[in-house]
Amino acid sequence: MLRWLLLATLMVSACSGPSHTGAPLIEGPMNGVEVAVGGTPSASDRIMSALLIVALQERGATVLDRSNTEGTALNRDDLVAGRLQVAPEDIGTGWFIHLGETDEFETTTALATSLRTRDRTNGVEWSDHSGFDESLVAVAEEDGATDESGDPISMNRLARRLAASFDAIVCVDRETFQSPDGLVRFERATEFTVPAEQLEVHDSADLLSLVDAGDCTVAFVPGVDPAIDDRGLVVIDRFESDGQAQLVFKPRNAAYMFDADFYDRWNDWLTPFLESLMVTLDTATMTELKGELSDGDDPIDIARGHLSRNRLL
Repeated sequence: MLRWLLLATLMVSACSGPSHTGAPLIEGPMNGVEVAVGGTPSASDRIMSALLIVALQERGATVLDRSNTEGTALNRDDLVAGRLQVAPEDIGTGWFIHLGETDEFETTTALATSLRTRDRTNGVEWSDHSGFDESLVAVAEEDGATDESGDPISMNRLARRLAASFDAIVCVDRETFQSPDGLVRFERATEFTVPAEQLEVHDSADLLSLVDAGDCTVAFVPGVDPAIDDRGLVVIDRFESDGQAQLVFKPRNAAYMFDADFYDRWNDWLTPFLESLMVTLDTATMTELKGELSDGDDPIDIARGHLSRNRLL
């Protein structure tokens, strides 16, 4: 009952971010074309949105910056309704959440191919996907996340430790609390349900600090974050500890979902540009870009620097 009350409260508090229009500064083939770019407030989405905003403006487009909008579902709805032309999204969320599919895949490439084919019937075109994968992981301080040999424990063993510790606190953000790929996936995989009195929902930006301060025993967060290493926290990301066992959470390689008509119109530029962009976005690079964002750098400046370094402008 407590968990359902918490869910209802969180749903009422959801909100959307502001939008504004960016005037084109450069003469180019997209002069006179308005492009609405969406995205959520997550660090990855802020960077992914900014990368495309800069690239579009460099071609002369007038960009309507509608990024920083709370909730992936709102971005998806706006895209399908024609209020957005493009929004960043990970391929796992696209397949399992937006399309509601349940089939699993051996590789991210196979998942992305099926997603692209299936969603095209909805008028949505998917780009290539990034090398980095932001699948959820559990993070904890070293003494709570390692075994006798000092190696990270498995999700299964984590569940057993949590079940045996009545004062353990599990922390998640709103999306992880609500999503079918969030906490519930860990609970189903391990057959352990976190008691409502031991579960706390916080802003995503606060989770690692809370673990580091000892206020949370474990938190579930995206696995690409420079603050994890900076704080000396340990990542738990395998169902079993042999290094080859299945991951608990779905893949979250970044991509863009486009209005298919818009994509077709600009396909000659978009396809090669996005293929080249995604090659540059590996785990190390996204970790570095997120570090710049956490240092207070503007996402547009971060994006322009990355595109310039990789000769994509």
